[in-house]
Amino acid sequence: MKKPSIRYLVASPYGDVPVDDEKLDFPLEADPLKTPYRVYFRSISDFLLGNNCMPLLHSLNTAPGAEIQPHDIEEIVVRTEKHGALYHPASIEVVCRENRRKFGLNVAVTDTGKDFLKREFTLLTMLHKKFSLPYIPAPYFLDEPDSMVFLIEEWFEGYHEFHIADTEDGGQKLKLWEYGKGDRFLSPEESAEIYRQASRILTLYYDIQRFRLIYPWHHAAGDFVVKIPDGKGTEVRLTTVRGYEPFLGAAEDMVHPTLALFYFLLHLSIQMRLDKLDGVGDTAWADDGCVDATLTGFFHGLDSRKDFRECCGSAAEFLNLLRSFGREDLKTTFRTVAAQFEQTKDFPVIEKNLEDHIGRFFLTLQNFP
Repeated sequence: MKKPSIRYLVASPYGDVPVDDEKLDFPLEADPLKTPYRVYFRSISDFLLGNNCMPLLHSLNTAPGAEIQPHDIEEIVVRTEKHGALYHPASIEVVCRENRRKFGLNVAVTDTGKDFLKREFTLLTMLHKKFSLPYIPAPYFLDEPDSMVFLIEEWFEGYHEFHIADTEDGGQKLKLWEYGKGDRFLSPEESAEIYRQASRILTLYYDIQRFRLIYPWHHAAGDFVVKIPDGKGTEVRLTTVRGYEPFLGAAEDMVHPTLALFYFLLHLSIQMRLDKLDGVGDTAWADDGCVDATLTGFFHGLDSRKDFRECCGSAAEFLNLLRSFGREDLKTTFRTVAAQFEQTKDFPVIEKNLEDHIGRFFLTLQNFP
């Protein structure tokens, strides 16, 4: 059987760029093994076409009613995307006779990256089964041929990274990296909606009984992405789940779920403000509007959790409990939570801004609708 053709492209903010043959022997960005792009693309090709295109067929036929056969696949377009410390992601566009479908392909080449990617497949599978929510990628196929691990998963089409960036007037705003169109600064309302939805997503996936949360994640890594179609509202998604463990190592039989949730919220309020300038520069700290949006998203998520109501009462009751804490009480607990960041490069910025952050958090709680 004739194999489908494969094209290789490089995604950029201003559109796809054909692969430069003269640069194929350059190493992958952020790869300590210095794996050449030539090996990277060849390994992807071998994986996708192996066993009569079985990885692709398995993924394509997850759609209801799909019955794609090898001869239906006419072309595969591989776009290398932004590289990270653990993975070297690509998007895979499969062109069939009657339609086309796009997937994400995470590729891990180091031992650490491979371990994380295998764990991510397990966590994504578990979280989809446990919560049945659409905010993280659906995992389709994992394999480890030769020396790399490959994970085919759902691709969030039309979603893009966003990062805090300097403005011409000396301020800072969120900037959307809209691949194919360039980038643009977001309005305060758009920024708040992103933070609100991201906080709601993390709250929806929080394990109320066992205190597990999706973590680590970071805005600087582009873990959250957003789609802002003209006039159709904002949609946020989380692209990765690298861990899902109890916060602060809390034991189920030692901590009440309400107290664990309180710590989760304080940690969320700090983490949501952290980014790096343009995604790669110095640690950046989101403005105070992020605190308001985080609390709004948290309570929106909590209010829809039946298991929370059965365990701890209503979201309104939990809000009243939080309002009962004085500013000094919050300071004591916040410092305990902030200490969890001491070994990170973000800690000096957290320490510098913590007092003001606590003040804003306290005022927002007291005036929360």
